[in-house]
Amino acid sequence: MIKTSKHGPVYHLPPVGEPPPLSVQFLGINYCETDYCNMRKLAKITVFGFVLSGQGCVKVGSQTDMARQGDVFILPAGCCHEVASDCDYKEQWSYIWLNVSGIWILKMLEAYQLLPRVVIQNSGLESLFKEAIESIKEKSVEKLQTEFQIILMRIIVSLSETLRKRGDALTSTVQAIKQFLDNSILHPFDSTQLSSHIGISNKQMNRLFKREVGTTIYHYVISKKIESAKRMLLDTQLTISDIGYKLGYVDSHYFSNLFHSKTGVRPSDFRKIFTKTQ
Repeated sequence: MIKTSKHGPVYHLPPVGEPPPLSVQFLGINYCETDYCNMRKLAKITVFGFVLSGQGCVKVGSQTDMARQGDVFILPAGCCHEVASDCDYKEQWSYIWLNVSGIWILKMLEAYQLLPRVVIQNSGLESLFKEAIESIKEKSVEKLQTEFQIILMRIIVSLSETLRKRGDALTSTVQAIKQFLDNSILHPFDSTQLSSHIGISNKQMNRLFKREVGTTIYHYVISKKIESAKRMLLDTQLTISDIGYKLGYVDSHYFSNLFHSKTGVRPSDFRKIFTKTQ
């Protein structure tokens, strides 16, 4: 982990009694200098951030996005996280952050279709994040345990609704591409079959998808497959080979290497680490 040149308040919410399924134990505000960088090689926490000012680079696995004022970024547990100030941007990058413990947060993100999103632009959720900061100054730990679970759910539901509304605004062609991909996660990806199904060239498909969804078709598919693999590793007793096969990878070594390249850890190690966390 690397941390340099930032300041701001940090608040700790100590656990009381049995830990809840979703638990915010740390939150705060980072006011970052131009050389700020924070990296976690394999994060055991999920981070929600709301950008108050400026611009920074946010990386989850191999996906990189810029987070600007008004945006929310999500760094899911089980991935490599990296956030850094944009040194070329004049205004200071600052953001409110919530560190969320518990494996249930990943299930919630998947259920509300917030994976593999990294940055949600113009979220309109400043008041919710500021409410979290103000609450910890004013209320008892016992009350905060419940209140933060409610705030988290409000954030998740609001982000999901925002994306749903924007998804409704996708062109019919991109909606068809996305629906085809979502229905094919448990099968090998075949760009020729998709191109034939949609009726346009691969190049045109990728250009349209990238412009409207914000990521390439290939990255979208791989990210969805990796998230499905994580769920199966945590929720089933399937072997690594069986999980790879279910996701369309006949070669278990290829699947394991792909998982490692995207998460920084082998599937078997991921299962051991996060089963203990759970």
